[in-house]
Amino acid sequence: MEIKTDVVIVGTGVGGAFSALNLPEDKQILMITKSDLESSDSFLAQGGICVLRDNQDYDSYFEDTMRAGHYENRKESVDIMIRSSQEIIRELIGYGVEFERRTEHSDDVIGDSDISRTYEYTREGAHSSPRILFHEDITGKEITGKLLARVKELDNVEIFEYTTMTDIIEEGGVCRGVVMQEQDGTSRAVRSAYTIVASGGIGGLYRHSTNFPHLTGDALEIAKKHGIRLEHTDYVQIHPTTLYSKKPGRRFLISESVRGEGAVLLDKEGNRFVNELLPRDVVTKAIREQMEKDGTDHVWLSMENIGTESILSHFPNIYRRCKEEGYDVTKEPIPVVPAQHYFMGGIWVDSDSQTSMERLFAAGETSCNGVHGANRLASNSLLESLVFAKRAAQKIGREKTDTAAKQAGENEKRSGNVNKITMKLQADHLIMEALKEDISSEDVSTNAVMKEAVPGEVDLICKEDGIIAGLDVFSRVFELLDENTKTELYCKDGDEVKSGQLMGKVKGDIRVLLSGERVALNYLQRMSGIATYTHSVAKLLEGTKTKLLDTRKTTPNMRVFEKYAVTTGGGYNHRYNLSDGILLKDNHIGAAGGVKESVQMAKEYAPFVRKIEIEVENLDMLKEALDAGADIIMLDNMSVEDMKEAVKLVSGKAETECSGNVTKENVERLVDIGVDYISSGALTHSSPILDLSLKNLHAI
Repeated sequence: MEIKTDVVIVGTGVGGAFSALNLPEDKQILMITKSDLESSDSFLAQGGICVLRDNQDYDSYFEDTMRAGHYENRKESVDIMIRSSQEIIRELIGYGVEFERRTEHSDDVIGDSDISRTYEYTREGAHSSPRILFHEDITGKEITGKLLARVKELDNVEIFEYTTMTDIIEEGGVCRGVVMQEQDGTSRAVRSAYTIVASGGIGGLYRHSTNFPHLTGDALEIAKKHGIRLEHTDYVQIHPTTLYSKKPGRRFLISESVRGEGAVLLDKEGNRFVNELLPRDVVTKAIREQMEKDGTDHVWLSMENIGTESILSHFPNIYRRCKEEGYDVTKEPIPVVPAQHYFMGGIWVDSDSQTSMERLFAAGETSCNGVHGANRLASNSLLESLVFAKRAAQKIGREKTDTAAKQAGENEKRSGNVNKITMKLQADHLIMEALKEDISSEDVSTNAVMKEAVPGEVDLICKEDGIIAGLDVFSRVFELLDENTKTELYCKDGDEVKSGQLMGKVKGDIRVLLSGERVALNYLQRMSGIATYTHSVAKLLEGTKTKLLDTRKTTPNMRVFEKYAVTTGGGYNHRYNLSDGILLKDNHIGAAGGVKESVQMAKEYAPFVRKIEIEVENLDMLKEALDAGADIIMLDNMSVEDMKEAVKLVSGKAETECSGNVTKENVERLVDIGVDYISSGALTHSSPILDLSLKNLHAI
């Protein structure tokens, strides 16, 4: 029997639990987990959770994360995580999570936040200073257990244990729920408005791993099947120190915080051979090299420097588990060996944890938001999961109920951002002229290397941050060359795109891909550059009544594209052309004999439905225009003081517009004037292109 719900969450670790707690209470939520509630890797996290100590710690924390990730991290994601950390910690404390508190005998406070004054910090590898909160050596269990306890209290949440997601339901490129298999083998569809996948990593695929064996990357295989974007699937972190054992199965983790508190790594002769606080990948490499040199299956870890009292209070679980294996860590070193630990890649998501498929979100180790880069900084994982799980829930909470009307609108938007009629009547012949300009007789280069049709595909890649615009025009270039060419897009016009982002793929005859490449990119780069610049200017007017307008200062034969790009970036269109409206400028006024005369002539000639706008350069001309009954008055190249006075004189008798060399750099001076419109020719004539490229062309 089919189940219907508002949100289905796959996974009950910190990502799944925190998503549920942050979703609106009026949403019905179904949570499923492949095993029992406590068999998620979130429960296994030992060391702790990072938090920004204070503003002075930001640069150091950011650099530590970037350096550990080999600077392959997505900077925006790192910034979001760090700046959200204190808020997340306070929320956890509000849910009853307990961290190690400072004592009267604690050292001087590190940082000036209320968290710093209340709780103790520890340090782990690759951190330049202590910034990690902890609960003994079972921080993950403390956080996850407390969150799940609160989830169980929610009336709008139902939880199915021993239930596996076997597929997602895709309709028209939109995720509409999941297919799940229950413990008895029964398969059922779960239809939902939104889906959040937080199903953990891939450790179960490895012989030696710190993960639970049932975490086998199911979500990644399903995503691949549906063409959902994946990222960095080869980025797998090996933890340097797990307890060596000849027994099969999961490896017991020896937390990095052990080394952060002073434990050292020793070779077979009892000599220290590496700086234990280097990033995990560096320490792992050193251990493997030492094992090969010594001819051993492990190295040794000594906790002697920590002291018995600290071991028993900070690491009781590690002490107990090692004791079960026959080692007393207060008296002797323990054998340790690297093992698979964490997955930095996964299902690509944006800063709100939205995947490349509509209505499908991913959080936790399943997702790749770019925080970790090529190597995870210790104790960032719990924080990252919580921050981006909350952002997924908030994004869902901001969206309105899925109505038929809204869905129809979204479908139309996806099917064609530029109106199809406009494309056919206004754009197609212009695109063809551009292609003819680029290929006057033949594409000599392509014809020289491609003698016949060969199917291929090429990646559309963003090379700098910006707002994308013109994807339909980009696709149309290839379609006009060959209607069988297909463009698969992972974003839509108006989306913020990031440097390095894979935005789509074009598939078809390689000759078509090569011949259309430059024209397609020229349109997309130009239009995206205008949208990006417009967006940056429009943001400066947020919170005011003033609308940002473009002008007719467009590139010849590019107006239909450039004006569309302005609206995509958040601006508005002024006149499309000279037939579109009446605007009496200085030369019109001169030809008519004055302001009053030009307005009167326009009224006599124009249909009554046309508004009359007139350009004035001083307050005397303004008064004359008002007396003549102009509908819109443009304040052209007037001082800020005169424009403020002009707005007072108009006092609602007409709409007002200001213009005159308006750019991003000077628009803020106009914000408080109170005009209805600000027009800027710079939106179209001075916007730099957005750097994009078509790469990785290959036959398929």
